Amino acid sequence: MLVTIRRYAILMSAAQASRMALIDDPQVSELLGEISDFAIFALDLDGVCTAWTPISRSYQVAPVDEVVGYPLEKFYTAEDRESGLYWENLKTAAREGRLDSVGLRERWDGSEAWTRISIVKKVDSAGDHVGYVGIVYDETRQHDAARALHASEEAFQTLIQGLHDHAIFMLSPEGYITNWNAGAERIIGYTAEEAIGQHMSVFHTEAERERGMPDQILEQARIAGRYFEEGWRVRRDGERFRAESHVQAIHDEGGSIIGFGKITRDITEQYEARRHLAATEEALNQSEKLRSLGELTGGIAHDFNNLLTVVRGSAELLKNQTLSDEAKARHINAIVETADRASELTGQLLSFARRQPLQPKRVDLNAVILDMTELLKRTLGGEVSILKMPGADLWPVRADPTQLENLILNAAINARFAMEGAGTLTLATQNVGGPNGEEVCLSISDTGVGIAPEILDHVFEPFFTTKGPGEGTGLGLSQAYGFAAQSGGRLEIRSEVGRGTTLSLHLPRAEAELASSTGREDKGADLDVPRGTRVLLVEDSRTVAVFAQSLLEDMGCEVVHAKCGEEALIALDDEPSGFDIVFSDIVMPGLSGLDLAAKVRCQKPTLPILLATGYSEAAARGEGSEFPILPKPYKRGTLSTKLRETMDTFSKAA
Repeated sequence: MLVTIRRYAILMSAAQASRMALIDDPQVSELLGEISDFAIFALDLDGVCTAWTPISRSYQVAPVDEVVGYPLEKFYTAEDRESGLYWENLKTAAREGRLDSVGLRERWDGSEAWTRISIVKKVDSAGDHVGYVGIVYDETRQHDAARALHASEEAFQTLIQGLHDHAIFMLSPEGYITNWNAGAERIIGYTAEEAIGQHMSVFHTEAERERGMPDQILEQARIAGRYFEEGWRVRRDGERFRAESHVQAIHDEGGSIIGFGKITRDITEQYEARRHLAATEEALNQSEKLRSLGELTGGIAHDFNNLLTVVRGSAELLKNQTLSDEAKARHINAIVETADRASELTGQLLSFARRQPLQPKRVDLNAVILDMTELLKRTLGGEVSILKMPGADLWPVRADPTQLENLILNAAINARFAMEGAGTLTLATQNVGGPNGEEVCLSISDTGVGIAPEILDHVFEPFFTTKGPGEGTGLGLSQAYGFAAQSGGRLEIRSEVGRGTTLSLHLPRAEAELASSTGREDKGADLDVPRGTRVLLVEDSRTVAVFAQSLLEDMGCEVVHAKCGEEALIALDDEPSGFDIVFSDIVMPGLSGLDLAAKVRCQKPTLPILLATGYSEAAARGEGSEFPILPKPYKRGTLSTKLRETMDTFSKAA
């Protein structure tokens, strides 16, 4: 027993001497100055540990007898052991004289720690390589602290980056203020001592607090990670100011929210400036509206007074009993032509206002241009060449064929005017992609004088024209613009002085296949309504009713007149022989023509119904599109044809 104790004492004395000798080594002393939480070790040339001395209490002490005599590879992770990292580090230390590395290593209990290892090549007095000395340092706490500090600094930088004169402060997860900057004191009025510890709701208005808005803001930031809003806030003295606020959620490494960063900017001056600018723009827009309305009213008055002058003058001349038949016919024709011109002007106004009730059909633009070729040649004259460039495999579109033809004709007439009666008119079609999907583009180009840039911006305005007095209403392009918009498309214009002008109509591609090879309505001869046709005429205007009844009776129809929709329903029940067709105005007091048509359709589904209107808000919105509509004013041939077509359609459906 005494021998054993003596041997243990000798071993401990030798170990202590070895430890002190290791610490006294000058190369080791140099390393000790760099770190403070470590263990010191020595290795032989084969990498086997010959001494192991833990210095710090906080460092996990491994049993010396299980470390000395073994390579320190056991402290490396399995992956690093497999790659031979320990031996590579020794080779580097032998070659370079020193190796420093940081990485995940295994503690003696198997847990992992961020560890810094420094290995120095040890040489004897003769300069021969005799082994290694080194220090291992557990820096897990420092690593975690550095990461936390980095995250905090990064969050702070996010808040202040590029911002000036902002209130910047932090909130607890519950919304209580934890710090406060000078900008916050300047903008909101509270000192740091007054603000810290208060809930952020103190800056909100009473109404917002009652609605729970502060908590809602934090909840939104908690869910989305950030929140932005603009609204009214309250300073310390009770004054309200317009604020732009950003709230940023701050997370720890585990993803849990540890607070919020909030930035508030006083934008009261900008807000008031925006309000003032908006009020100014509204006043300017109102002024422009009044100016446009004045121009519109003046233009209508000018054109209609000219038309009324012709009508009234011709009517007064017809009172002269001494007029010859030729003179009477001339004045009657003048009245008819003027009435047609008035109807055209009304249609232009409605198209410009996008209130013209359209009757869209599936249309092939190539077929429309082909059908209009002869008309365009006669209208433009022999000095204007027409060049057609039809697109291949052109998609169908949905548009009102009549309005479409009017647009092309008016554009062609404008082109002839720009070319002074001689030049080339090019009509080109192609499939294109537009902002709203697939479109078909119809381009109408001329080789005329072009339009100056200062004029080009005004060409779609009502009554704007470059023609002389009496040569145009100035509604052509504004009508075309309204038609394009009402059809779901758009109208564009490009022009260069001396090089000509191109008008481009873009219409959306029709979803269904083209039903027929032509895009035009059948413009054949007027169809006669069968004599003896029984017509229920529903019209509240006495003068229009007298006119319509006279036309119908002149066609050989038997007419019963109802002054309103209610009377019409009674007549339908009382008439023993029934009616062949109902011809009703749309706009009437009480039961409208659309309501009447719906009731008749329910009660007598096989009875044909034809509606007529000068203008109807409901019809312009597309209501009653299942019923045929005859625009006012109408003439005998148009009325006869529409009646016959309506009855034929109902007959085929039955």
